[in-house]
Amino acid sequence: MNKKAYILFTRIPIPNKVKTRLQTKLTGEEAAQIQLELLKDGFLKFEALKNKGIDLFLAYSDGAKSKSFFEIIPDGFEYFPQLGDTIGDRMDHAMKTIFAKGYEKVVLTGSDIPNLNQKIIQDAFDKMEEVVIGPSCDGGYYLIGSTYSIDLSPIFQTNIGWGKQNVLQETIALIAKRKLYVLPTLKDIDYPEDLVEALKYSEKDNYFFNQWLKENRGRVK
Repeated sequence: MNKKAYILFTRIPIPNKVKTRLQTKLTGEEAAQIQLELLKDGFLKFEALKNKGIDLFLAYSDGAKSKSFFEIIPDGFEYFPQLGDTIGDRMDHAMKTIFAKGYEKVVLTGSDIPNLNQKIIQDAFDKMEEVVIGPSCDGGYYLIGSTYSIDLSPIFQTNIGWGKQNVLQETIALIAKRKLYVLPTLKDIDYPEDLVEALKYSEKDNYFFNQWLKENRGRVK
């Protein structure tokens, strides 16, 4: 077993269950398809981390409703269900589940950040002394990680307004006494205008997502 573990934290792409804020312009099926394409790109981009001493895990929700989803998960990823009522509860459970296996450093990211790449995740591990965080442009964060000795439960179990613009600010305040490394800020995909912007900045290794953008350019402008 390696000493480092990466968790890809996601909801399974079920129409009208994921990316609902995209549905002001897209159908439920189209929004779920975007989630699926981003996930497939993530699998391709991050599977090679296994060769760099990082074990890979997928923490999923809504699994009972999409049996076919598990067929596309690469062999390099172990997967387990998210548990908890809030996103904070579920992230806390995911981190503790992996630390309980004996890992010394764990990094967790969302699955809807097109330009998240291997280098950023590798940097998260390399720069981590106690806690590392990757801010997102909407005031939240796309990545959080820590060493085994740091308990992040005070973050996850606090009444933070998840999904609001002050999540990052509140989180950093809660870990002010810890050695914190802040990664580059990245954009995630939540609203139709995020797709318009992605047409300009999405990197080449986002094969499936870029293909969707190309085929549906007229739908997102």
